[in-house]
Amino acid sequence: SRVILVTGGTRGIGAAIAAQLLGRGHRVYVTQRAHFDNGRQDGLHVLNLDVTSAASVESCVQELLRREGHIDVLVNNAGYDLFGAVLETQWHEFMGQLDTNFLGAARMVQAVLPRMVERRSGRIINISSIGGEVGLPMNAAYSASKFALEGYTESLRQELIPLGLYACTVSPSPVATGSLEQSIREVSATDNPFAQRRAALVRRMRRDGLESSTRPEHVAAAVVRAVHARIPAPRYRVGSLALWIPRLKAWLPDALFERFMRHTFP
Repeated sequence: SRVILVTGGTRGIGAAIAAQLLGRGHRVYVTQRAHFDNGRQDGLHVLNLDVTSAASVESCVQELLRREGHIDVLVNNAGYDLFGAVLETQWHEFMGQLDTNFLGAARMVQAVLPRMVERRSGRIINISSIGGEVGLPMNAAYSASKFALEGYTESLRQELIPLGLYACTVSPSPVATGSLEQSIREVSATDNPFAQRRAALVRRMRRDGLESSTRPEHVAAAVVRAVHARIPAPRYRVGSLALWIPRLKAWLPDALFERFMRHTFP
């Protein structure tokens, strides 16, 4: 039984990850941002956490260490997907996206890593996205956050391997969850040349997400593999789009791939 912390683990992908890990007999802690008294829910331990707050991160990790003495696995899942053209994205919206998706994950790693290094045991699993390998239109802030997370994880992995610790990413295609209305967000601007195109893309992404064959349990299964593997792979891609679009980007000439993207995401 391992002690596992899943950020943003009370709904959607995070809830599926927590449920599968709990079913494997692990001691699973999940977090949610809304303040409440730390407690239990469906066999899971629930902690308060705002990944954009260094004080909240420190408080959450210290509370878990007080209870368990160590953390075996950190799953950085907390995040959301902001849609907006670069021109219409206000600076606080852009920084809010990076602060949650990338800097929040980095804060969590900084908080748990010293104890893992001390024990020479631990795994860090960062939930990325196809948007961490391919930039989509109207999605620059999200892609920036996930590209950063991918590079950060690759560097971290190389640092940790000599110590017997591992970091990896799980990169899914769009996932059909019941929380798409909350996880897919739009910038607030309305009066600009991109607003209608962005709104149409968001409607499409929510529709395609609901119809996607990639389910939260598929992402959870990849996390379980990363937890139990003797040596986790650097990256686990989940779903057909996550498998094939990065390969097309690698294989096709740049101009041809760009044409493919413009056709796929007009």
